[in-house]
Amino acid sequence: MDEKNQLLLGIDLGKQASQITCFDRTEYEAVPLGREINGEMVYEFPMALKWLKASGTWRFPDQEGDGGEEIILDHLLEHFQKTSFEAGGHTFQTEMVLERYLLKLLSAVTQQFPEQRIKHLVITVHDKTPALTKLLHQVGKKLNLYPERMSIQNYRLSYMYYAVSQPKELWLNNVGLFLFNKEELLYSQITVDRRTIPWIVGVTTQNLTNVFDYSMLEEESVDAQYAFVNIAETAMHKQAVTTLYAQGDAFDGEWAKEALQKLCNGRRVFRGNNIFTKGACYAAREFSGEGKLDQCILLDEDMITANVSLRVYHEAQMQDVVLAKAGSLWEEVDASVDVIPDKEYEIQIAVQDVIKHQTKIHMLSLSGFQGRENKTTRFTVRVRFSNRETAVITLKDNGFGEISPTSNRIWERCIRL
Repeated sequence: MDEKNQLLLGIDLGKQASQITCFDRTEYEAVPLGREINGEMVYEFPMALKWLKASGTWRFPDQEGDGGEEIILDHLLEHFQKTSFEAGGHTFQTEMVLERYLLKLLSAVTQQFPEQRIKHLVITVHDKTPALTKLLHQVGKKLNLYPERMSIQNYRLSYMYYAVSQPKELWLNNVGLFLFNKEELLYSQITVDRRTIPWIVGVTTQNLTNVFDYSMLEEESVDAQYAFVNIAETAMHKQAVTTLYAQGDAFDGEWAKEALQKLCNGRRVFRGNNIFTKGACYAAREFSGEGKLDQCILLDEDMITANVSLRVYHEAQMQDVVLAKAGSLWEEVDASVDVIPDKEYEIQIAVQDVIKHQTKIHMLSLSGFQGRENKTTRFTVRVRFSNRETAVITLKDNGFGEISPTSNRIWERCIRL
């Protein structure tokens, strides 16, 4: 299929609302997708559904019903952490509700691009829990969005993808983001280490909710503008932050306009509401193979910090086959390669740490097969991760047809990065 007919999408599943963006290959940027309500385009989708009991159909709460009984299912993101939940006297299976919700979101995509298919979708959430990740992938498979076409990541990673997808002059120095809503005030700062090739991009986050929260905006005794500016300047003190982003409904007030203007001294400040969904969309571009960030490695708490490679002889020369790349989400790494030993009794695994600039060599013994004729054994070497710092190397004996029947033996070795 023509690349132009394949969509790169980002979805932000927020606590109150969701957003969708699609990568525009003409404009070369992520653009929001919405729906029309009362003649106006709306770019937020409520994190809620209503079930029309008589017809069994599903709609967003702001869509018209059929005049019969309606059951509203709200706060869905909280329910997605469970297997089932109660609403309106009925029990709903979470997997089924999530499937309906994603179908409703994606219907906005198919309405605008009816002939195009999804090449890669990245879903971003505030907290990427194992339960939610598993549920999303289960539903994704039902929608024919298998892990190779759908990824899940947290807001921190989406923020990084957004920041480094902007013009380079905006991230020559450190980049800051204030996320301020009814639940929290967070400050996240991106740093880029250009002393290495590729560049290492990292992010740190401070929770400032205990210092200044949403409720204080309504207190007459609190000068919100003054308080926020002081908190922001303290967080960025001596940090060379020259680009600053602000997102969250707390910044909708008049106080925020003046506060952000004061922070413009020596900085470029941007107020937005779709940083995370756009960042997810830019991540989808990278994961699809169309990216332009080869000069960077983005490292977050869910990403591995080393390249894992296998030394092999291929196409008349020795080569290192990379099985896991630094910057990959550890739980999504699952790579394998078949090898046929040629008078070799060990397999060499190299672990190259991109932060420490160290390379460690691990040898996997093939003892127990010396009795076979040379080149009559085929092994599958598979790499997965049990956590961010532990690679699980699996070696499986596949035999060599009738010449050397498989022993069905499997070796497994854990390597600490």
